[in-house]
Amino acid sequence: MIKNVLRIFTLLAAMTIVYFGFEKLGLNIPVINLQTTNAPSLIKTEWTEEKVLMMINDYRQKKGLGVLTPNEKLSMAAKARLAVLMQYEDSLGEITGLTREDAVEMVGYNYSWIGDLAVLGFFRSNDLTAFWTTQENSRQTLEEPNLKEAGIAVVMGGETMSIYALLGAPGKVKKATTRPSSPASASWGGPDLWVAVNNRRVEFGVNPLRQKDELCTIAAIRLNQILDLGELDAHAGFEPTLNREDLKWISEKYNISEFLVSGYSTPQESVAAWENTLGHKKLLSGGEYVWGCIYAQNKFGVAIAAY
Repeated sequence: MIKNVLRIFTLLAAMTIVYFGFEKLGLNIPVINLQTTNAPSLIKTEWTEEKVLMMINDYRQKKGLGVLTPNEKLSMAAKARLAVLMQYEDSLGEITGLTREDAVEMVGYNYSWIGDLAVLGFFRSNDLTAFWTTQENSRQTLEEPNLKEAGIAVVMGGETMSIYALLGAPGKVKKATTRPSSPASASWGGPDLWVAVNNRRVEFGVNPLRQKDELCTIAAIRLNQILDLGELDAHAGFEPTLNREDLKWISEKYNISEFLVSGYSTPQESVAAWENTLGHKKLLSGGEYVWGCIYAQNKFGVAIAAY
């Protein structure tokens, strides 16, 4: 009884966060970002629940699968789950007691199959389904043939968005679920991301980057700045770093670009995020880049590329 009351309280609190806004609560959302000395402007588009569902259905149709219809109860549960993920990163319900299944059942949705998709702080110019397909669990959920309905929650945050989708099939007998979507703890660093970036460059048919110590100096300084902040800084520290008296000669010698990433569980996911974001793909496919250096720690990555 007490456990159920706590779950209801958590659900109501989560819904309150959704309706009254995330930004007012000072929640940090991981993002990916880019700045170059000649950085392209990002195309701003508004994302809605309808747009996300359309993208999911487009992907499923290309795979020969049935389209999903919106379900209001699943949408309510999705809003609560997104609030829990954004505030507590509690994908399993271990902190709040509000599991994915609890959220669905408490809004009165009876299911035979349930799965979810999640992404936090994703650039709005990204290819969303392309990113999800880089994660095996999410890809399996997208391609589950038994799915019939969906509920989606979207929160915009500047250039980024956070999305949570609950996908289900109605029924009284629970047959199957997938593992809840959650970024695992990162245990990778700069060398791992460096290898992943250069491997992808070779796959694109361009030269792997060659490391330059002076570029590593910039990457190390920028990573330390970001770690001190605990979030990406929209490149606020990039130009000031290049303009330091002791470093100015580097930007005079090279054309330098900076690529930032945050919040991904593996180097491969970080590379996939760069690949599917407007402007970022140049790090992986740009033959003009000859030299570079990458520093990474605690899911934050700084890539410096130059020619």
